Amino acid sequence: MQKNMTQRLFNHILLADDDIDDCDFFAEAVRDQFPDMKLSIMHDGAKLISLLENPQTPKSELVFLDLNMPIMSGEECLIKIRNSDALKKHIIIVFSTSSNTADIEKMYSLGANYFITKPVVYSHLPILIKKALSLVSQSDNLQPAFENFHVKI
Repeated sequence: MQKNMTQRLFNHILLADDDIDDCDFFAEAVRDQFPDMKLSIMHDGAKLISLLENPQTPKSELVFLDLNMPIMSGEECLIKIRNSDALKKHIIIVFSTSSNTADIEKMYSLGANYFITKPVVYSHLPILIKKALSLVSQSDNLQPAFENFHVKI
């Protein structure tokens, strides 16, 4: 039942990540867990912001955001999104190789909704995506307490 609720709330998600392999793994995990969900992928932060700001583009309110990207970093994207009246309601899940406490704390302070450290083991990725979508669908787009911010298996 939770899976259906998540699918109904998020029929389209965005991924901003410049690592092609990570994008492929993410897309495969989404297809396996949520076959009816649309996934759009941008490979740099500037393209993400351009897509979000374009009124002609079908919207998604949920963004998985890598921190280390060319042209505009994930941190710069998050700041731009949170400072924009038109974009600030987007749900941002940072999706990074970092597990550094300073990075996690900074993304929390900048207003990200959740933080996921990219797993080393592929089989953990669908579990983390499903868990993050479930948490977001239950949270009314609010940022959780810091101790619940870093999504883990």
